[in-house]
Amino acid sequence: MNLSDARARAEQLRAEIERHNRLYYIEAAPVLSDRQYDQLYDELKALESSHPELVTPTSPTQRVGGAPIEGFTRVQHRAPMLSLEKTTDIRELELFEKEILRKLPDFQPDYIVEPKVDGVSISLHYVEGLLTQAVTRGDGEFGDDITSNIRTLREIPLRLQGDQPPPPHLEVRGEAYMNEADRIALNEKLRERGDKTFANTRNATAGSLKQLDPRIVAERPLRAVFYSLGYTEGAHFATHSEELNALRSFGLPVPQIWQHTNTIAAAETAARDLKEREGELPYEIDGAVIKVNDNTACRALGLKTNVPAYAVAYKRPEWFNEATTKLERIVIQVGRTGVLTPVAEVAPVFLDGTTISRITLHNEEEIRRKDIRIGDTIVIKRAGRVIPAVVRVVDDARTGNELRFSMPTTCPICGSSVASRELSGERGGMEVALRCENPHCPAQEARRIEYFASRAALDIDGLGGAVADKLVERGLAHTVFDLFRLRLEVLAKLNLGTEDKARLLGEKIAQRILAALDKARSAPLAKWLFALGIPSVGETIALKLASAHQTIDDLAHSELIARIADSPELDAQIAAANPQGQQNRGKPESEKEKLAQRHQLLIAQRAALLDEIKQNNLDGIGPVVAREIVTFFPSLAGNTVLRELKALGINPQSEPSHTPDTSGPFAGKTVCVTGTLNAFSRSDAQAALRKAGAKVVDSVSKNTDFLVVGSDAGSKLDKARKLGIPTLDEAAFVEHLKS
Repeated sequence: MNLSDARARAEQLRAEIERHNRLYYIEAAPVLSDRQYDQLYDELKALESSHPELVTPTSPTQRVGGAPIEGFTRVQHRAPMLSLEKTTDIRELELFEKEILRKLPDFQPDYIVEPKVDGVSISLHYVEGLLTQAVTRGDGEFGDDITSNIRTLREIPLRLQGDQPPPPHLEVRGEAYMNEADRIALNEKLRERGDKTFANTRNATAGSLKQLDPRIVAERPLRAVFYSLGYTEGAHFATHSEELNALRSFGLPVPQIWQHTNTIAAAETAARDLKEREGELPYEIDGAVIKVNDNTACRALGLKTNVPAYAVAYKRPEWFNEATTKLERIVIQVGRTGVLTPVAEVAPVFLDGTTISRITLHNEEEIRRKDIRIGDTIVIKRAGRVIPAVVRVVDDARTGNELRFSMPTTCPICGSSVASRELSGERGGMEVALRCENPHCPAQEARRIEYFASRAALDIDGLGGAVADKLVERGLAHTVFDLFRLRLEVLAKLNLGTEDKARLLGEKIAQRILAALDKARSAPLAKWLFALGIPSVGETIALKLASAHQTIDDLAHSELIARIADSPELDAQIAAANPQGQQNRGKPESEKEKLAQRHQLLIAQRAALLDEIKQNNLDGIGPVVAREIVTFFPSLAGNTVLRELKALGINPQSEPSHTPDTSGPFAGKTVCVTGTLNAFSRSDAQAALRKAGAKVVDSVSKNTDFLVVGSDAGSKLDKARKLGIPTLDEAAFVEHLKS
């Protein structure tokens, strides 16, 4: 290859490698395997080796190179890198906004909410688009020059990208970080070599950046994210959101999740939402940053003592309430649908008012991602202050005796094969969960019975999980329909203990169970539809289906539900018949006229279907749910349901529809319920609301009039605050019902 061809190929390879760096690190949409990427890199390296005159400072091959340095040069920042004031609740945020309005009385602030990355602050200088210097935060006024180390990070462009000419000087600020899985993997390598390990990701990041040999840094899994500008020449951005978009256009990684809000209350809600979505981020966060969006206002606000007056760090105390415990074993639970869920049994630990001894690990992918092993010391928290979750592994506490966990290849209860299901719809692919493929698995049978008897379903008093387990184990019930064939003398003698140490259910509890079962025979259709566990049919969907169908047999043969299930096909036909559609543009006018007639006819059919859905109160039941119903009843399980109900003489009927009570305290209001109420179950509260004239919904939207809030409320409360929807606590809810 002559020099001219080599130069052209080298330029092509550099552009291709940088494009793939952007796809991998910025867009999170890689199109090459690691091996294919390495082939491009190796070809470029070979070309530059053969023709040293082709080597440029911005070539990807120059990221790793140079001899170790003797020490770091101290550098003064062009503009100080300041820390942020901390706020912990909405009251403090309101005071933050109040101070803004005091200084700028005619200003209406809007805000950007972004993650507060728990990393090491860095500053990068680009002159005429080229990376010329990288500096640590240091004490805010002076930092260390770490340019050689930062150049080793593939996701940081050595030359700014984009169609527009870069500014003469652009300083970008952000955080270098290492994610938890990479820290653990790095520690494994360090431990094998007898080197010092890192206790957390922040220490791992700081320790790596402080290496005097860039070649060592290149081996460390460091990454970076950028979220603000420092000293800038030749560029002006009116808002912080414009800055973030500009950084991304330059090829720099920016926060994956950030929100623009118009009120401080909405900003607080966005911060909560961001913390709940922490698991979606590649880095750890220690709260959220709330910034005034308008840059002119930011300059006018200036500093408050030694912190910016236009931004705060939001850190609610409960976000950081964690505990450490020992993971003693991992067991597998098999649910009513056959899903195998790994559950960690831990040394009991007290956290947020509750003693925790079991924690769901969700699936094998989650276990691998966090590198959780049996015998590990783990840090836990209560997600949303309700569900215990593993935050991270204290891998420095490992002794070498910890055991990696793998999901079983057969069901631990019945020994049948396990497999993942193919996902339907747009998602496609295979689901993460493994399922036991035996529908007669004792664990599945017991969980279906427990679900059927739960308070939200048919409320079979006295029939909980332990009784369900023993009914299946003793061979007294394998389906929910077997419950209706139980006799008092047999049920009373049900042994809830062991063969060696018997503990009988007793006649009193047995009578209570049989009485509840007898009452369930005449339970309304909605209760039965929910209790039977039909896929995608929850309480609200069951109520809607029951309001539009008199019996379960009517639902099984519902033409309307079948038409809803087929509506995507109707939509496809409408699109295909559109004479203005791209696929029809070249057709003769005569054919287009026929298409137009068919198009109008199909649109009329769609309108009629939508009108029928609305008249039957089936809004909210889309084609996915409808398809589940349509495919359930012809299946073996669906046929069994219909046959067994008929054999038992049970024919659930829809409750008579009543005209809403126009004089009720919630007449004409749309109401949602969230959290745990003391005096009501969720279904009881919803029933009371319907009786009081309300339309009850499962989710909060701008059309919701009230949100009834119990303890441990989560995202629905946050959304209600964001939308300004009135909330009622339990006391106010009860008073409102009485009015």
